[in-house]
Amino acid sequence: MTEPRLIGRKEAAEYCGISPSCFSMWVARGIMPPTLPGTRRWDRRAIDAMMSALGGIDEPNAIDDRSAIRKWRDRKESYDRPRFGLDAKSENILVAMSYNSDLTTLDVLPGAGPILMGRLIGKGLVKCHTSEGQVRYLITEEGHAEASRIFEKWKRR
Repeated sequence: MTEPRLIGRKEAAEYCGISPSCFSMWVARGIMPPTLPGTRRWDRRAIDAMMSALGGIDEPNAIDDRSAIRKWRDRKESYDRPRFGLDAKSENILVAMSYNSDLTTLDVLPGAGPILMGRLIGKGLVKCHTSEGQVRYLITEEGHAEASRIFEKWKRR
């Protein structure tokens, strides 16, 4: 019977010949690769590639595997990366508006002013609507998508 390619922390530590706590520390420090996204499993080939790199062994397959993983991560991160170059205050306002639909006027938007809202309108993230003499700011679909990307960026910090 062949050994499984994906292994848990204990098996990965045994595979490397170290304790599970040492393996976790190596993962946290970037010496060992992280788990596969959405799992608690490590790929033996990724571990082999890292061990080879640590030992100074130039294995073409290991290098190809690492570059493929890096390309996938770069593609994923570029999708999640905010696209409008907002400053921190604008990001906070946009995320607040996205997660609370009651935040539509300047008197309830903490820290927002007409200039900041004008910038968000100019980028197409918010639209301005006047009804009964009151100015309301409504977040657009693109604004919701950008707020989601910003929030994901915050979670990765």
